[in-house]
Amino acid sequence: MSADDPAGRNSAVPGRPGWPARVGLRAPTGALLYAVLALLPLALAVPLQDRPVMDEVATSLGLVAFAVALLEFALSGRFRRVSGRIGVDRTLRVHRVVAYTMVGLIALHPFLYTDSDVDRRFATAPWFTGTEPSLGLAPLPLWTGVAAWMLVAALVITAIDRTLLSCRYEVWRRLHAGGAGLATALVAVHVFTAGGYSGDLPMAGYWAALLAGAGGSLVYGYLLQPWRQAGHPYAVTRVDRVGAESWEVRLRPQDGRGLAFRPGQFAWVKLSGAFAGAEHPFSISTPPEDAPEIGFVIKEKGDFTNAIGRVEPGTPAYLDGPHGHFVPDEVPVPTVYVAAGTGIGPVLGHLRAFRAAGDRRAITLIYAAETPEALVCRQELADLAGTLNLTCHFVVHAAPAGWTGHVGRIDRDLLDACLPASNRKAHRAFVCGPPAMMASLARALRRLGVPRGRIVTGS
Repeated sequence: MSADDPAGRNSAVPGRPGWPARVGLRAPTGALLYAVLALLPLALAVPLQDRPVMDEVATSLGLVAFAVALLEFALSGRFRRVSGRIGVDRTLRVHRVVAYTMVGLIALHPFLYTDSDVDRRFATAPWFTGTEPSLGLAPLPLWTGVAAWMLVAALVITAIDRTLLSCRYEVWRRLHAGGAGLATALVAVHVFTAGGYSGDLPMAGYWAALLAGAGGSLVYGYLLQPWRQAGHPYAVTRVDRVGAESWEVRLRPQDGRGLAFRPGQFAWVKLSGAFAGAEHPFSISTPPEDAPEIGFVIKEKGDFTNAIGRVEPGTPAYLDGPHGHFVPDEVPVPTVYVAAGTGIGPVLGHLRAFRAAGDRRAITLIYAAETPEALVCRQELADLAGTLNLTCHFVVHAAPAGWTGHVGRIDRDLLDACLPASNRKAHRAFVCGPPAMMASLARALRRLGVPRGRIVTGS
């Protein structure tokens, strides 16, 4: 079941039965729409008479910061209409950068007001002596503004370093969402009680629409989506070891309605109740043609994944997806895959889909792991090389005696040696692995002649 088509009846791509159509905003359209919505308050505000210019600037910063705060809810990565084409990783990067910008606007906002003709009647806190500049605010807008200012800063700081809260990711995520909701409510009270702009009908309507969208995103993510998942449960069918400390978990929907996805996408997986907070993103390693069964390659590397090999068949599971833009071209083009560790998961989804479709595009795979035993589905990849038009280059960091593949790390020199020597501008390159590796190898691929627009990283 997909978020946009619960019955899984998405229109198929020509020649690719079972592949749903792409959804989501294109990057230029999304950027333009975001900029318009963020700056619209400046167009709706009617300038007040006889007001200092710096006061107008300060108010403008506050209005834009509030709009940005409300738009942040749409950049959580959970909405396919937003991130389906842009990519969840890129959407979340924008979310973080915008959050930093928002904090800067909020930090400057109260300090840019002038102190001419101020009213200090409400500055009654014991640390005020009556000589400090004051905004002349009543207690409600004053203290809701101060509280929101501090809470937003705390949200950003704990997002940069979650270890400050000493809690699991699932707990942090709920605290982050709850804190964002509370900060939004505080800012809304401050905006509607502190100044004259938001009392105008056009501006009030604009805020009401954005507040409804922000609140709706929380209701959808924490109530409606889990409720829909509860009505469409999966069950674990098998758990197979596919490499050292790596497993492939296969699920099947209990009602027979499989997830409509494209090769290489991912889903958030819960192996507990639908309303439980413990969910984890994993790339789909099986092709759409295997539906309704669906599989995920998972490595033991955390509290949840360390026990993945002990999950029993029949264990209930719930999915939120599909998400991600790590999907192959619909028409055959020369393709390069660069993967490390379990980054091979979505690549397996691509290759298995190509095998099912009889696709003969030219493919180069460069795949790295710590040891030969850690290479996931190594034998299957070798078999795929005999079925597809696929050349495999295996790279290990620690090589035993007799190893005939590459040794070390994937770098620019190794890429140059493994990539086809000609027509690199026509290749599509997919890079999946740790974030730092993806950024480094994407730069290396560009230097080797693969255009930026033909490189896909992450999810």
